[in-house]
Amino acid sequence: MSDWARFLPLSNRDRGDESGAVGAWARPAAELLQAVAEALDAQPSLLTAATLRPEVAVGADVRDLLTRLGSPWYVRWARAWGVLSTPSATIAAIDDVALPSALHASAQALAAPGARVSIRDLGLVVAVALDLQAMHGAPVRVDPLSCGAVALDLAVRSRHPQRSLVTARTLAASDADWRVGRGPELRSTGAAIVLFLAGRGGVPPEVSPDAEGPSDLG
Repeated sequence: MSDWARFLPLSNRDRGDESGAVGAWARPAAELLQAVAEALDAQPSLLTAATLRPEVAVGADVRDLLTRLGSPWYVRWARAWGVLSTPSATIAAIDDVALPSALHASAQALAAPGARVSIRDLGLVVAVALDLQAMHGAPVRVDPLSCGAVALDLAVRSRHPQRSLVTARTLAASDADWRVGRGPELRSTGAAIVLFLAGRGGVPPEVSPDAEGPSDLG
């Protein structure tokens, strides 16, 4: 088992106590939120730029993130069925220029002692950060440990077409020591794998061993 797998409720460890899994992700989530906020502070025009999500601008993507962070399962269910709106009315009312400040505030809350962040919430932050990096070269670094943990969580919860691929191929990060799925290996960057599993990209482009280089996550 990879070192990072022991932090996950999806690993083979005892599921009796998930407090470590929740607490382990607060700091990386806070740091990544802070990095996204700083990137938007430095380049406010990105808020109206496109994301990998069709017809969704960065500002709308950030509002969705702020709305979904920390939502319990029944709220996620209500939003999935349209019972609750996304973004929430409170978040929707925030002007674009104030969104970086809202991200800073969320980062500070997650950095506070005792803050609890699920792997699902970390995945929301990682997806937004990798999207910004892929589309606009934003200087945000996603730790390979966090990236691999998110990939495993997304793979376990995946639906078609993602599930079809992870049940037929092993997606192996060419720039980190993690893999998800089963079957013949398909090596690609960790970022490409996570974006695919998050529904923000196509099948990860295969990377040959000769072309592999330093991690693109930072």
